Amino acid sequence: MKPANYAPIYACVYAQLAEVARSHGYALSAHGSLAADFDLVCIPWAKDVSAPQDVVDEITNSFAIDQIGEAGQKEHGRIAFTISFSFGECRLDLSFMPCLRSAVSCGGLPQGAVGA
Repeated sequence: MKPANYAPIYACVYAQLAEVARSHGYALSAHGSLAADFDLVCIPWAKDVSAPQDVVDEITNSFAIDQIGEAGQKEHGRIAFTISFSFGECRLDLSFMPCLRSAVSCGGLPQGAVGA
């Protein structure tokens, strides 16, 4: 039997985190096993999105947050924050995809796509 982990806690807080992200113009996606931490990605979804720091500030003000790591630059222009809660036992790794101002990204649109 594998040791118990915090996956049930992460699953319980997802809905509230998704609402915070949505209120700032982002879709929130979970990835990873949830065994060691909760990996989340904020994806720009609305025409206007808030700055990543605004989302992090609302999360930290809405939840009992113990510690926030410094923002870090990741692959493909992502910005990532590590947020600890529950006395540091639980960790959110929250990444933000960059907001593109044009339709061309990662090689452009497929031939015949809207906007091509």
